[in-house]
Amino acid sequence: SYRTVGLESCLLKFFMMLLDARVREWAEARGLLPPTQNGFRAGRRTNNNVFILRCAAARARAHRKVLYLASVDISNAFPSVNHDILWDKLRKLGMGGPLFD
Repeated sequence: SYRTVGLESCLLKFFMMLLDARVREWAEARGLLPPTQNGFRAGRRTNNNVFILRCAAARARAHRKVLYLASVDISNAFPSVNHDILWDKLRKLGMGGPLFD
């Protein structure tokens, strides 16, 4: 029935939010995220990265230097991640507990 599907969807969203919060907290506590990772982190904005890029471009222009920029679109990369390898790497980083049971 429609209500069952709706309830399952809500429960899945709740579980994903809970999992996301715990993994973020775990990674932050261990310093696993680089300082340049500003997206999806509390107290940070991707605007910081744009500002840094604009400053680098202005500085290169002022010194008549060439500025190289590499950009990678990983928006479709995650569905292709090998989950067994991902879980193994997380275990090696020290993540464990009920999540893996």
